Amino acid sequence: MGVSPLRFRDKLSKMEPEEIWKQYCSFLDLSMEQYMGIQFRLLEEQIQLFGRSGLGQRIFRGKIPASVDEFRQTVPLTTYDDYADVLLQKRVEMLPSEPMVWLETTWESGSRPVKVAPYCKEMLGVYQNNILAAMLLAASRQRGKFTLKPSARTLYCLAPLPYATGLFPLLIEPEYDMQFFPPLNDVARMSFSEQNKVGFKLAAQRGIDMFFGMSSIIYTITKNFNDFISGGGKFKLRNLIHFTPTMLYRLAMAKYRSARDGTPIRPADLFDLQALVCVGTDTELFKDELEKAWGCRPLEIHGGTEPTCIGTETWSRNGLVFFPDACFYEFIPEQEMLRGMDDSTYVPKTYLMNELTAGQNYELVITVFKGGAFVRYRVGDMYRCLRLRNERDGLDMPQFEYIDRIPSVIDIAGFTRITENAVRRVIEMSRLEVHDWFAFKEYDGENRSFMHLYVEMDEHAAATYPVTERILREHMGIYFRHYDHDYEDLKRLLGVDPMQITLLTTGTMARYADKYGRPIRKINPSTQDVVDLLYLQRAGDAGGGERK
Repeated sequence: MGVSPLRFRDKLSKMEPEEIWKQYCSFLDLSMEQYMGIQFRLLEEQIQLFGRSGLGQRIFRGKIPASVDEFRQTVPLTTYDDYADVLLQKRVEMLPSEPMVWLETTWESGSRPVKVAPYCKEMLGVYQNNILAAMLLAASRQRGKFTLKPSARTLYCLAPLPYATGLFPLLIEPEYDMQFFPPLNDVARMSFSEQNKVGFKLAAQRGIDMFFGMSSIIYTITKNFNDFISGGGKFKLRNLIHFTPTMLYRLAMAKYRSARDGTPIRPADLFDLQALVCVGTDTELFKDELEKAWGCRPLEIHGGTEPTCIGTETWSRNGLVFFPDACFYEFIPEQEMLRGMDDSTYVPKTYLMNELTAGQNYELVITVFKGGAFVRYRVGDMYRCLRLRNERDGLDMPQFEYIDRIPSVIDIAGFTRITENAVRRVIEMSRLEVHDWFAFKEYDGENRSFMHLYVEMDEHAAATYPVTERILREHMGIYFRHYDHDYEDLKRLLGVDPMQITLLTTGTMARYADKYGRPIRKINPSTQDVVDLLYLQRAGDAGGGERK
């Protein structure tokens, strides 16, 4: 019989740190030529595997590409519409590999609530290896050096299965001793809000070594830290009896320093974290404040339901590196993407990892390796290439910063994805006499995102039944919550109103279209377009002329 391979927790106690680092993080030592060699080899394998499936025959139009170049020239860029009939019905016979698990995510709020994606055994193996690599990097402060105990008490504020973040504990637990707060067996019976409250209560009582969470949730916990640990602002004896002696001591010392210095208790006063791992679309906005509060700079990882876990920051926490074995990466430059949005017949050009330009924004296109179901798939995420290499850290590959969803989608705190169809449907349901509108993603003073809806009312209706912005917000908020359940979670979990409304004078958008020769984009027009339109609004209301 063969010798069973060591589990990750055993490696921590039996292997030298350098060996462990080399096993999981050696991809960071690759040259760009070596990186692309892995990309091309795995893509060629995936082309053959995918091409033999029913789904592959459809996407490849009956002809399996003979090379990477032919693949990029002949296979069209795809979206979820190209897979929906097969995946939503879970037609396993059409897939390149047998799924072990099906994951789920938001598709288009309300009208098309969910997308599903299959994960086969080989994909899960890559995912597991890469998430363990991210854990090592989260516990590192320099190359090759990390601090991980053989076990860890872990606060887990991420959505459970069937969401992609539910794979984290499923894949980590067999390899590493983690005591999750709340226990994984209990999570399935809890709402996400209850999961966060119970988990944090247990963390305060027993202490934690790691924290996995959505950036927006961690930020909310941080802002309301004293309420979270005291159950409403006052420490009660019946709560304190559940604290371990160590946590009671830390709490007592924290309260003493807080009273002495006149400052609130910070998470770092109670917890000594090995690692703080963040996911979400807004992590970059909160990093500095979270580091001050927790005494540990967050490590950002990225991925999604369709692309798997694709990227992680390194020990320097200064940009994402994409794992070479998760997906084949192509990039659409921002101007190409915008041209395609304005002209549906235009096919945007794509560039490979070794063809990028530092400082450029790109839409990500992925082909999932190891039996994945997506090829040349437009994920809907935008990244900025920060640098082509990092000489200080010895990285010979690009590093990225996540920007946002593509402009046709308003993503709020990673909870909901609002599209033009969603807004239009809510307006129809509300029966409000809205003449015209557009929606723009903005941020409040605490960097929390919200949707700013600019509305023109029907002129006759507005004169007969005048409405205020407050009335519009309350009325439309009811229908958004009815139409999109994820929207409702935003206010309940994060304490933020996800929508503001500004009333425009009827005819302003028509004057904009006449002046600039095109209507303003319904979802996320450019900041300059919004400035120009609001100038026309003010000039029209004042009876003045137009800006030259």
